[in-house]
Amino acid sequence: MASGTSGAMSTSNTHVKYTISIVENSTNVSNNTSNVTVSVRFYRTNTGYTTFGTGTVYCTINGTTYSAAVTPSQKITNSGIVLFSKTLDIGHDSDGSKTLNTAAYISHEVVTSSSQSYSLALTTIPRASGLSVGNGTLGMAQTISADRKSNSFTHTLTWVCGSYSGTIATQSSSTSWPFTPEYSLASGAPYGASVYCEFTLTTYNGSTSVGSVTKAVWFSIPDSIKPACTLSGSDAISDAKGYYDTYGGYIQGQSK
Repeated sequence: MASGTSGAMSTSNTHVKYTISIVENSTNVSNNTSNVTVSVRFYRTNTGYTTFGTGTVYCTINGTTYSAAVTPSQKITNSGIVLFSKTLDIGHDSDGSKTLNTAAYISHEVVTSSSQSYSLALTTIPRASGLSVGNGTLGMAQTISADRKSNSFTHTLTWVCGSYSGTIATQSSSTSWPFTPEYSLASGAPYGASVYCEFTLTTYNGSTSVGSVTKAVWFSIPDSIKPACTLSGSDAISDAKGYYDTYGGYIQGQSK
């Protein structure tokens, strides 16, 4: 969990300073939020003196300003005293990151200050599920799986392979799916030994997408569906351009 404290902030009294502290208490993956406590602590830099009276400490947290009354019983000494503290949930950005911006100042009958700010990067909350899919062979089944970050999340899983595409799951609560690449995908690589495919997994929290991940794989074309030429009787093969004798084989797109 993230935590931090600002440097010393000045007031109208040279010997009275204050700091802003942010403590991230916990994170909620499902809600994409962090529970944080923001506090403002005042202290004197010298000993033997006390500052007290009535006033108000103002603190802006994530764009909202809160306040806390200060009474004469709350004395500012060299030991320091927390005059403001607030615990609340902070929403993160859609990618799970969040920098919390705060600012504070005091309006007091004895000491005042301008508004001074402090920011802290909170823990990035994982959003999109991880996708596990491996290389394979056309016609052979495999299992595709997702590393879900919250049990309340669902997934939509799609694939694209050349001119072919499909949907394996639509906002499914499952985390694994069987998939068998069909032989017809071989038409995407008429001169190759394997075909290139992409799988995309989109994670949802309710109806809201929280992120996507795409992974590319290769599917080998099995020998059983590759074309073959068999000679019989008086059949013979000749190479009109002579490439076979020169290179020891036929040249794709050139030999006849």
